Amino acid sequence: MITTRKTSQKSRWRLYGCLAIAVALLWGCSGTKQVLMPPKFVLKEFKRIGVIEFTANAEQELGPMATQNFMQALQSAQPGTRFLELGKVAPAPIDFKTIKALGREYQVDALIVGDLVISSVKPEVKLSVKSMSAKAYIEGVLKTKIYETASGATLWTKSSTRQERVAKISLNSLGKIPNFGISDPKEKYGNLVTGLVHHNTHDFRSYYVTRKQ
Repeated sequence: MITTRKTSQKSRWRLYGCLAIAVALLWGCSGTKQVLMPPKFVLKEFKRIGVIEFTANAEQELGPMATQNFMQALQSAQPGTRFLELGKVAPAPIDFKTIKALGREYQVDALIVGDLVISSVKPEVKLSVKSMSAKAYIEGVLKTKIYETASGATLWTKSSTRQERVAKISLNSLGKIPNFGISDPKEKYGNLVTGLVHHNTHDFRSYYVTRKQ
């Protein structure tokens, strides 16, 4: 009886050992690791990149704001990128003849253009017997392109959309149309523009992927 019990215990321990080895093997086979991948679009092949000031349909300051944010994002992602700020040198939309002419005149290998469209305010008003609350949202669309100046061909294009809540609004005398309580464009649109640029420049940043070991 004692021998049978000892044999049974040994069998269980062998089984536990086999299970432990199997689990370790499965864990090793299914293990993953994070691998850093290079940007999808590399800018170092261009010696100098021209940047035309972005157009915008809202405040006059929005075009320069979006342009500067975009350049900062690219240089942060790929340090050493050289830009030549051209300002408003060509009307939009730009054609391939103008792209090639600007490349020759300013000696740039590529040209970046962008357009920022801000939608009208979308109000959300809640009324009750004791109180009234009001919120509003604005939506922005940022479209950017990179052209090769030697041929005028489009090398890269991206469109990004984002919605942002307006922090401060007030109702007009009719109590229907919300008006911004902020006069500074950076405070009014800063988060919206920053978010749009961050999404729009994703292809220029390194990123991680999960792979099996």
